[in-house]
Amino acid sequence: MRKQQTLDTYDKVKEKALRLLEFRSHSEFELTQKLRHHGASSEHIEDTLEFCRRYGFLNDVSYAQRKAHDLIYLKKYGIRRVKSELKVKGISDDIIENVISAIDPDAECDALVGLVEKKLRGDFSDKNSDKCIRYFVYRGYDIYDIKDAMQTVKERSDCTDEI
Repeated sequence: MRKQQTLDTYDKVKEKALRLLEFRSHSEFELTQKLRHHGASSEHIEDTLEFCRRYGFLNDVSYAQRKAHDLIYLKKYGIRRVKSELKVKGISDDIIENVISAIDPDAECDALVGLVEKKLRGDFSDKNSDKCIRYFVYRGYDIYDIKDAMQTVKERSDCTDEI
């Protein structure tokens, strides 16, 4: 079993922080929690955070922008879920609002129609529709947007049935 290194000096804390940031970006809150978990003192943590900010290794705004982009376009999450995920990562409300305001709300609705269509697969039974609604509410979409998307998919389906 590997012995955990004690972070009792500034250099050790800085080295640990840089090693953590080497693998993926972190928010200040996340990095602080991880360093604290490894036994670093508050003074060393603050000095390390200042070093990381100064050299551009740590920036909550760019972290939040990248994280929001990934959650929306890769994981296909809705705005509410993105806000929640960023909040858990310790991002401030001001930064979250700025990041979210830069996102095109129409893009979310357009993507939702395709996702709903894929999820329903032409089955508009009450059971399947309720399941679809629950699925997308959990993923952070507004219930009214989900119902609108379902209606759009249903109308498209009705048009193709007639042809």
